[in-house]
This record gives sequence, C-alpha cells and structure tokens, in this order.
Amino acid sequence: MDYSAKENKKTKESARTRDEAIVRLFQGRKEEAIAETLRTHGSLLHRFAARFLTDERDCEETVNDALLAAWNAIPPHVPENLPAFLVTLVRRAAISRLRSLTRAKDVPKEHLLALEELEEVLPDRSQAEDEVLAKELADSINAFLQTRTAREKTVFLLRYYASCSVKEISERLALSRSSVEKELARLRLDLKEKLESEGYTV
Repeated sequence: MDYSAKENKKTKESARTRDEAIVRLFQGRKEEAIAETLRTHGSLLHRFAARFLTDERDCEETVNDALLAAWNAIPPHVPENLPAFLVTLVRRAAISRLRSLTRAKDVPKEHLLALEELEEVLPDRSQAEDEVLAKELADSINAFLQTRTAREKTVFLLRYYASCSVKEISERLALSRSSVEKELARLRLDLKEKLESEGYTV
C-alpha cells in the first residue's frame, strides 16, 4: 500500500470514528450533538440545501429542520453513514420547504413537481442513506439512461435535472405536451421497474 492510500485509509477511519462519536452524543440526548454536527458537516449540508433553495435564510432553516429530524430519529435509528443520512434529511426538508414556498408563490411550481415525481420512483431513505448504496443507485440511474434513446435521455434530464416544465420541454424539442407527459410517465415506470429488479424497495 503506497503512502497516499495509507493516508486516505487513515483519514476515512478518523472520519468514521468522529461520526460514531457524534452519533453517541445523539443517542445520549446530548445537546452538543447538534453543535458537533454543524462544526463537522455544516458546510456540506448548507451546500446541499443550496442545490434546492436560493435564499440563504431558507437554506439555514432547512438545515435546522434536518438537524431536528436527526435529533428525533437518533435513537432509535442508528445511521451507518452519518453524512449520507444527514444529506437525505436535508433533501427531504428542502422539498418540504419548497412546498411551503410554492404555496406562497415564491418559487416555480414546476421545480417542486419535478422533484416530487422523481421521489416517487426512488428507494426509501433506509436504503439510500448509506454512501455506497447511494453511489450504486446513482450508477443504476446512469446505466438506465444509457439504454434510452437520445430524445428520452434529454427529456429525462431536462425534467429531473434542469427542472424544466412540460411546456418548456415540449417547445424545446418540438413535441406535444401530451407526448412529453407520456414519455416522462413511461421513463419513471421503467426506472422504477429496473430499480425493483435490482432489489431496491421503491
């Protein structure tokens, strides 16, 4: 094992030990758990929240909501991978906040709708919280897209990565809205079936 590999292994072990200590703080109902989580993973959580929300205050409140959810979940839940677990909670808190903002007409409704559509075909949190499983899931989605036509791939990416509305996609690709809606529904169904065939519980 070369020097860089040894250092990488050492860093991962140190991070795992640190996260295990934070989980024990949560299990012991110690308020320091929140402060340590923010100190260690705060920047990661804020960056992830910013992928969904543009307002800094909304990002801050979303992270706080996620930390409260972690406080309520641990115990009884004991995450095997704390950062991945926290990121999952941030994603769910961000979607919840987007719902509120959408009702207040502060964000485009299509952005939320696209997220909710994809949520319906992704595995539940218990399967997606582990970092390795999360990577495998991303690889499965990428592999799924590689089997689709160029147009199908474009429709999928425009909707679920760029959060384009059905109207925007239909105009950009010169398709009818009903064609786009049917194609998206078929893609979601096919993706769901693929993930279930690989052992994911959707």
